[in-house]
Amino acid sequence: MRILIVSMNVAPWGGSEELWKSVASLALGAGHEVMISVFQHQNLNPNLKELQSNGALIHQRPLPSFERSQTFFKRGLAEIFQQARMDETVFDWIKVSRWNPEVILFSSGETFDHLLHDRSYMVKYCKENAIPFFMISQRNWDWGLDVTNEFRESRRKLFDLCSGVFFVSYQNFKLACMHLATDIPKARIVQNPLKINLKEDYPYPEYDVPHLAYVARLQTVIKGQDLFLEALSSPQLREVPFKVRFYGEGPDHNYLKELIAYRKLDSKVELCGHEDSIEKVWSNNQLLVICSLTEGTPLALKEAMASGRSAMVTPAGDSGIWASETGFVAQSHQTSALVTALTLAIQSKDEWESLGKRSKEKVLKYHRPQDPLDILQCLLGIRSIFNTGLSPVEYLKSFS
Repeated sequence: MRILIVSMNVAPWGGSEELWKSVASLALGAGHEVMISVFQHQNLNPNLKELQSNGALIHQRPLPSFERSQTFFKRGLAEIFQQARMDETVFDWIKVSRWNPEVILFSSGETFDHLLHDRSYMVKYCKENAIPFFMISQRNWDWGLDVTNEFRESRRKLFDLCSGVFFVSYQNFKLACMHLATDIPKARIVQNPLKINLKEDYPYPEYDVPHLAYVARLQTVIKGQDLFLEALSSPQLREVPFKVRFYGEGPDHNYLKELIAYRKLDSKVELCGHEDSIEKVWSNNQLLVICSLTEGTPLALKEAMASGRSAMVTPAGDSGIWASETGFVAQSHQTSALVTALTLAIQSKDEWESLGKRSKEKVLKYHRPQDPLDILQCLLGIRSIFNTGLSPVEYLKSFS
């Protein structure tokens, strides 16, 4: 079968790509034809090169006008195309339409991607050619999503047209129902694959002062690192000894560097950049911190738990579901709530090692490594959408 996977992520790569990459790898291994459509960047990501070497075709399309990594000329041209609704024509999809896909999987970092709607060319192409398409939602906005009536009606039509929507978070699904003011009957909850050996144990490191790791893309509007720094500089925590390492790269690197200096946290907080080795991260740190404003189910959280580490999180997405009883969940992403949660966590430092062991047990119990294969079988028509992943009700009940 010819399977087209369309990534809506404007970044060269992200955690949201791991699920569809697993589906694509399984499809290629089973002898199916696979084409990957991504936004055009100067250099092809190594993950795409790997898929290409295994037989996948790569289709690249122009970046949208809001992506600042491209030249001013290209941004202007993209804006003209968008305003003229040329993004709703075959112009950027000639290679894809000639390839004639038989099923399509759209993967979006956001549930309601502004570039994916009922008038999008490939959605109309599916409708006109009776081609089934499915969608993956990796995150939904817990706050601040401006949904107009036109936007809502367009996405209702999109969800009606699709053959199934795979959410990685129960809370994201519930928010989507609220945003659309309707049920989503073809919704299923699936889990992202973990890039970690679940049989591996990382010895818990001992330090005189707490060592915390903040593992997330440096993008404060989503991951909330700036709010966490404000909490660390509060009167309640200013004199508390600790070490925090930020792991990750992103557009707010310089901002966070300046904020660390502004709050005089240089001796306590370190920007470590991206780190591929999970072993290195958790051999040197005792507790994960992610103070996100919006989430799906963070891979960094489940990987930390699988490494035997507890976490302090905000309730964004399903973070609170996974970290409850084995970690520390702030009531919100407000600075005062972060101060309260972090104070409690540090006061409970002697329990971190045992909480980490319970965290690993929780991942071993609830993680579903079979979901990428189930999604592929759903695309192939081997299994029904209603027999893929879990229903939202089943998923929530499984944690009871």
